[in-house]
Amino acid sequence: MKKVLLGAIAVLLGGCYTPMNNSGVATTKPWIEVPGKRVDFDGKQYDSCVRFDLRFWPQEAAERLDLQENCITACCWRSEKSEIILDFNAKFDEEMEKYGHARKYSPDKITLKVTHSNLVNVTKVKASPNGVINNSGLIKLSYKEVRDEQRMAQLAKQREYRAQQAYQYEDEPISEDNSVIQSSVRQVLVSKPTVVQKVQQTSQTGETLAKSILQQQTGAKIDNYFYQMNKTYRQQGAIFLLSSRILSAQLQEDGTYLVTCHAKARTGIDENHLNASDFQCGVWLVDLHTQTILPYDRKAKQINQ
Repeated sequence: MKKVLLGAIAVLLGGCYTPMNNSGVATTKPWIEVPGKRVDFDGKQYDSCVRFDLRFWPQEAAERLDLQENCITACCWRSEKSEIILDFNAKFDEEMEKYGHARKYSPDKITLKVTHSNLVNVTKVKASPNGVINNSGLIKLSYKEVRDEQRMAQLAKQREYRAQQAYQYEDEPISEDNSVIQSSVRQVLVSKPTVVQKVQQTSQTGETLAKSILQQQTGAKIDNYFYQMNKTYRQQGAIFLLSSRILSAQLQEDGTYLVTCHAKARTGIDENHLNASDFQCGVWLVDLHTQTILPYDRKAKQINQ
């Protein structure tokens, strides 16, 4: 019986890849970290805090995850989270509604189940689908860019209408009856094409200036963001071919502009397997009067750091 027990322990220890870390717990993969543990009065472990040191290709896939909640940027207690699901398509519908296009990743979900053996003091994580994470903690996903041309056209019309409406409100006298203003705006847009043309021309001038301010004040930070992205792709042995930045400006009711930045690119494992992609580089709030820029969305704040 003793020989059988020793043989079982030897098999378990044989699967341990990494040495014990500073919490005194061994793991079966180098990307499994156990920064802390809980012990009882006898010094026996009854819980541990586990973190997954994972990397992603393409790295933009990580933006679909709550990295802290998924135990990637912070450790999670095993007693509270023994199973973690990385859902890469959770925000797909939201992005399609907001932008008219989004990435569809495969596999769409990865499940991580954490177990621990007190007998040999080893923490193990089973990933499903099997083999989706390599030994160094890299997750490679495939994806396709899904585009809803009808929704994109609808969004473009909404932006154009808001720009026209904002300009018209600036020209209309102040009235206590808001319905009078709205009626006047509709009448001008329908019966006075020359005014509509003026609106479009003025808006275009403001759009050009807003884009120019963004390029002058934030262009270097955006360039550095893409430079670091290209560097990451090269480190992973992948190809990243980026086109020039594409800027679109949207007039707000207060006279400021929201400038959206994105760039077309082709990425892949090698030159024979490249995918067309659209990389967001933030939405920025541009004030023409003060010549100032503020990051408006999470991506812009990330780039502006």
